[in-house]
Amino acid sequence: MLLVMSTCPRARLLADTISFTGDLRNDASFTACGPGCVLGAGNTDGDYAQWAAVVQDFTVAAPSTMQAVTFSYGGGVNGVGMIIPEGGFEPYLSLFDASGNLLASTFFGITCPPGANTNTLSGQCLDVALDGGTLAAGNYQLSISAFENLSLAENLGSGTLADGFAGLGNLFPGEDMHYAFDVILNTPSSAVPEPAGLSPLFTIALGLLAFHRSRKGKRS
Repeated sequence: MLLVMSTCPRARLLADTISFTGDLRNDASFTACGPGCVLGAGNTDGDYAQWAAVVQDFTVAAPSTMQAVTFSYGGGVNGVGMIIPEGGFEPYLSLFDASGNLLASTFFGITCPPGANTNTLSGQCLDVALDGGTLAAGNYQLSISAFENLSLAENLGSGTLADGFAGLGNLFPGEDMHYAFDVILNTPSSAVPEPAGLSPLFTIALGLLAFHRSRKGKRS
């Protein structure tokens, strides 16, 4: 009699973190500031905080849960180990698919994500976390702007990212234009068989023992 080792699949999560850093003024993807108005060198940081938004693209290789976390207002260390100083603008995140359809934002998001720092000047933690849910494989876009410069698609309840932003952002004393955020993707790996009972070597030993006893019985 040969004993066979039983197995059971165990799912694991593979985490992938994509880090973004920059400056709202220098990196702005959207600079429209009303009819016939485009932000430029003559505009203040406050103007950029009111109107501008940066859009960063990322790709999901396989269905994954997604979260984005900012930590520039209170400072911290991002996913690649870079030390981010405190004092960035109060952030607002919006998630879009490749066609620019709004998927989620931090309008009702969690403030002060786990591990975020408190700004030493204001005594507040105003960094945010965006829960993107489970995303299918594909390309996505994440915008960061000053709170709460919503996309027009969100503010009006229709349209896409290409329609621009509402111009509702603010820059408060002590804040500057730098930003930092991580996109964290958790992808279930393939099921990995794990022993449910006896170890393989012990199972083989039992099988050999049974075979030996069977041969001994036939000789007697």
